[in-house]
Amino acid sequence: MAVRKIVLVPDTILTKTSKPGIIDESTKTLVQDLIDTLEAATHPQGAGIASVQIGELKRVCIVKKFSPDPDNPENELSTTFILINPEILTASEAKGLAWEGCLSIPDTYGQVERSKRVRVKSLDLNGNEFTLKAEGFLARVIQHEIDHLNGILFTSKIVGKTFTEKELDELEKTNND
Repeated sequence: MAVRKIVLVPDTILTKTSKPGIIDESTKTLVQDLIDTLEAATHPQGAGIASVQIGELKRVCIVKKFSPDPDNPENELSTTFILINPEILTASEAKGLAWEGCLSIPDTYGQVERSKRVRVKSLDLNGNEFTLKAEGFLARVIQHEIDHLNGILFTSKIVGKTFTEKELDELEKTNND
């Protein structure tokens, strides 16, 4: 429906808890706006977005699962998951440390420790409950977006220091030499 403006820090709405919602036409419009906004975000490319990031305090988020294109190894395919009123049912005790960034916090990256696997209960656009099991990067994105719905920014979970994109590129180049 529309590409919406992404709310940026220090806007205090990003620290507010989103409220559970019902599935009606406004929710369906919100979901399409989230999809359109996420698709339009190219630098950096987003892997997920929560409704609070476009100024709506509803428990709705979009996450993408990326996988290699079997027909063209140069390309990646993505599957979009719509999560309405998501709730993490289980999270593995096994944790992993990895880099994260956020569309609402431009040019800021840091390492965050998160569970390697999660199981999430959610509603789809038709109001049907479903359970999604995720691991690796998708599990990380889900936890990041649900944190947004709870008013938590990834910067509060960074282990070590934050880096700009340029600093991160230099660090990765140094580590690859």
